[in-house]
Amino acid sequence: MSVTIGRLYEKSLHLYKIQLLAGEKGLDRTVEWIHMIESAESASFLHGGELVFFTGLLYDGEEWILDYVRRLKQRKAAGLVINVGPYINEIPQSVIDFCNTYNVPLFSLPWDVHLVDITRYLCRFIIDDEKRKQSILDYLKQVLMLPDQCQAACLALESQGFSVEGEFRAVIVRKRYSNNDFDEILALLKLWNGHILAFSHHEDIVVVVSSESIEDMKKTVESMYAYLTEKNMNVYISVGSVVSQLSKLSLSYEQAVSINVLAKNYETPIVYYDYMGLYKLLLNGTPVQVLKKFYKEVLGPLESYDETHNSNLMETLRYYIDHDCSIKDTAIHEVVHRNTILYKFNKIEHILGKSVYSEEHKLAILMAFKIRDIF
Repeated sequence: MSVTIGRLYEKSLHLYKIQLLAGEKGLDRTVEWIHMIESAESASFLHGGELVFFTGLLYDGEEWILDYVRRLKQRKAAGLVINVGPYINEIPQSVIDFCNTYNVPLFSLPWDVHLVDITRYLCRFIIDDEKRKQSILDYLKQVLMLPDQCQAACLALESQGFSVEGEFRAVIVRKRYSNNDFDEILALLKLWNGHILAFSHHEDIVVVVSSESIEDMKKTVESMYAYLTEKNMNVYISVGSVVSQLSKLSLSYEQAVSINVLAKNYETPIVYYDYMGLYKLLLNGTPVQVLKKFYKEVLGPLESYDETHNSNLMETLRYYIDHDCSIKDTAIHEVVHRNTILYKFNKIEHILGKSVYSEEHKLAILMAFKIRDIF
């Protein structure tokens, strides 16, 4: 999807006689743009991901250029092209060794190649690729949001060289606080991984991921979350289940959207549909009004009682249900005698008209609390 150093090298190798000198293992680095940097101090202006061109105009010996390359690495430049000629006629071995050690792609470019030609060519290539990527993202939006246009969108994606076969997941990234800038989060995701397929939709950022095992998926998502947190972006991330082809991606997307609220309710930064247990039954196409009606029938009277009497019977019942229906543990949690809990349960049973000890009623209460978590 993204433009890598390797792709640019392949495109310009014969046309502009550019040669790779070091850092071959870094050829998969993503290139965001082309930039000219002549002084080590100017490296501070880099954002990361730039392929830097250097003519040697201010070259002042081996130590000087080694410091220059170190600074480019610190600023996460994608690679370096040195225009070999009157200002620098030989690249020091120490620079080549440094680039090999840290996998920084280093190239030489003959002086007779006009920089304006190669930089314009590479910039156009990056722009054209960005247009192609945006076109793919637009078609992916259609797959997710416009089911009646899904088939046409898939055909268009295939014409762009995007394979619609295989397995995919949808990931939702939602900001926690209004002061986090939505566009900045999206931009940071693209810096985190230049190959990422991500776009905004309403209050969410949607990331489309080619299928990985759930364990590999966890590593990817945790890395994404750690990067955004490091950049002071507070988000909730939810991950849908895997689907067998792109045309079914909307199912994974709907799952990811539906469980994102659980991340917020439980203050858990990342949630996975694969691990949702009972929530899967509740989120598997059951109409919202049916679920809300069930909740009102099972727990509505108790919720109303708490609101009217400023009591915490709902809280007591929830702890009891969530902790293996242990009266002892519930009493310890509330720092009261077990008889106090039994008294509360008698009142709860009177309000609900149901036994809190019956397996059938406990299951209904558990499901009602799970519905409350969602809505």
